[in-house]
Amino acid sequence: MAIKDMEDIEGDRRYGCKTMPIVWGINASKIYVATWMTMLILALGLMAIYMLQLHWWIAITYSVILILLPSIIVFQKLFTAQTPKDFHTLSTIVKLVMFTGILSMIFFRYYS
Repeated sequence: MAIKDMEDIEGDRRYGCKTMPIVWGINASKIYVATWMTMLILALGLMAIYMLQLHWWIAITYSVILILLPSIIVFQKLFTAQTPKDFHTLSTIVKLVMFTGILSMIFFRYYS
């Protein structure tokens, strides 16, 4: 996870690790993460549009509040993040988004 690697760059550098932020640099790593975050946000938006057509109101609400909006927040804060604390916050949000994304599979069982 490149965000976590940006958080731990000094320790990784000290131990001779070859992580993306060390090899490519922080700015290139941010662009890489932002590219994939863009793909994720677009896919989530398309999924929300699809769920609207199916009238899956609970799933839409859950997805927008607990997955889509936090992903947009991570994307916005990515470029202003500078300190390990900033990257730690982003990494924590990403982990929560992954967890809520996994939990969202419950809706497939509920709506099928």
